[in-house]
Amino acid sequence: MTLLPSTKTRLSRPFNVTALIEAILMSGTAALLVVKWQYGTLAYYIHPRYTVLVLLAALVLFLMGGVRLHDMFTPSNRRPGGLHLLLALPLLLGVVVPAQPLGATTLAGRGLELNNTPIPWQQPIEGDPTTWNLLQWSMALAVRGEALQGEPIDVVGFVFQDERIGHDAFFVGRYVITCCAADGSATGLPVQWPNGETLPVDTWVQVQGTLTKMTMVNGITIPAIAATSVEPVAQPESPYLFP
Repeated sequence: MTLLPSTKTRLSRPFNVTALIEAILMSGTAALLVVKWQYGTLAYYIHPRYTVLVLLAALVLFLMGGVRLHDMFTPSNRRPGGLHLLLALPLLLGVVVPAQPLGATTLAGRGLELNNTPIPWQQPIEGDPTTWNLLQWSMALAVRGEALQGEPIDVVGFVFQDERIGHDAFFVGRYVITCCAADGSATGLPVQWPNGETLPVDTWVQVQGTLTKMTMVNGITIPAIAATSVEPVAQPESPYLFP
């Protein structure tokens, strides 16, 4: 079989391995971002308000990958090196490691500050307390404190165990994200519940009860939930709270 002149010319060109690797890295990263967006796990990493910017970045990476793919038969003295390996690691981790939101495991390393109010609330906390989430409760307690004693509570969060609150209690918590998971901080309330220390960490629960006070093992009194019901629930579609 006789090759056409243009085909002979292309086959005679040196193959640019570096261009191919860079095209795979850029296109692969773009595809990973799009897939995580489609499956709803992109919000595990960033605030949803940045989703459009991430998708635009993915589009740019796709285009750049196409340009580098076109350069596969362009002579080049550059060879793959450590920088390419460094760029490949995040892509590999993003593919291999399942997407998981921050939870009790991460909190065990960071710790949970009691009476934590991580993000200033921009509007007054009003209305039915049973509609407040944990961030709203945290901010309301910082402002109104004692006036909320006895108010009904209905919140959803993950279980976190903390030896400071002793037996028959656990923390119900949520992460608050301002920009991305790296700046996430946890907010939560202790829950008085029989054998609460035996609940598996990271279990998502709906806690109903009333606001009360409890004394920790070190003698400090803090707001807590006197629970009347603790029911396991599915992880919320959006596990984080966004101010």
